[in-house]
Amino acid sequence: MSYSTTLIGRTIGKYEILAVVGGGGMGTVYRARQVGMGREVAVKVLNVELSESDQFVRRFQREAEALAALEHPHIIPVIDFGQESDFLYLVMALKTGGNLSHVIREGNVPLEDVGRYIEQIASALDYAHLRGIIHRDLKPANILLDEDRNTFLTDFGIARRLGETKLTAQGTVVGSPTYMAPESWRGEDPSAETDVYSLGIILYQLLTGRAPFEETKTARLMNMHLFEAPPSVRTARPELDERFDAILSLALAKDRAQRFHSAGEMAKAVRAALKNRPIAPAAAPPPAESDKTLILQRTQPTPPPDRDARLRPPTPPQAPPPAASPPPPAAPTPLLAEDEPEPAKPRLDNTRLLIIGMGAVIILLLVLIVILLLSR
Repeated sequence: MSYSTTLIGRTIGKYEILAVVGGGGMGTVYRARQVGMGREVAVKVLNVELSESDQFVRRFQREAEALAALEHPHIIPVIDFGQESDFLYLVMALKTGGNLSHVIREGNVPLEDVGRYIEQIASALDYAHLRGIIHRDLKPANILLDEDRNTFLTDFGIARRLGETKLTAQGTVVGSPTYMAPESWRGEDPSAETDVYSLGIILYQLLTGRAPFEETKTARLMNMHLFEAPPSVRTARPELDERFDAILSLALAKDRAQRFHSAGEMAKAVRAALKNRPIAPAAAPPPAESDKTLILQRTQPTPPPDRDARLRPPTPPQAPPPAASPPPPAAPTPLLAEDEPEPAKPRLDNTRLLIIGMGAVIILLLVLIVILLLSR
């Protein structure tokens, strides 16, 4: 894609335009040098037709002031803004690591990096949502990277004010329809859940390298977002845990009330899935903190040892117990009762034999005495 190079070499405000960095439907982003300070910055020059509306200019200035107040480690700070001649521009910090779309095109994104990207983006979204700003045009091209591949959101809040993601009278989509939530297609007001939907699309792309809904015809793409369920990510990457499908089904729910209510909640679910993915099925499941934990319990069942015995068919268990368990003596008890007289007999026989033996000894002694007396 080529962008306007007509401003290269010119100076807008205090910024000398050096080269084109990128751009989109709103305008072109240039690398520039701040005159007098020598530092390089990013200057986004909005399309001339947008600058022709006085109402838009006033709205842009008010929004730029709000964005300049956003201070978050993963949001590109707005340094300056202004208008010169027909050019309306924003000045932002320059990041030279490309954007997230480059990472997605490279493919095979490590799961650890997926979790880190989602967590950083979610923290930036939650920060802005708490301050009443909805991005509404969240997409990989609007997520810049530094040399260490940390993420930074840009174009924050501008798309919502411009109404960039809406259907025109001709039925065409202006903006990024691949990432538009169903309520955006219906022309409803955006909410935090609208950005969560877009973040779900980005998560799907990071995991598979493609968007869940891909179609060149706008009407067909709109119907897919409104009515069709996303394909399983395990179709593209069978090694993924099924919990990722559960996370995406919540993030991409057609009804925003059924989605994660914050980007941070979604990031927490992704973190839990990644954290527990390498754990063996026999390991103890994590504490039940949310609905996502229930998914972990279903995917990694660890039945207690005694449950197996209770679930066995009734016939097999009855045979083993008599052989080894203590209860069998209870059954033979009547037999012992019937045989009680027999143990007494040996006692009587022994007594008689003892008496007979003692008598024999006495008689023998008497005989010996008589013999001795006669011998004298």
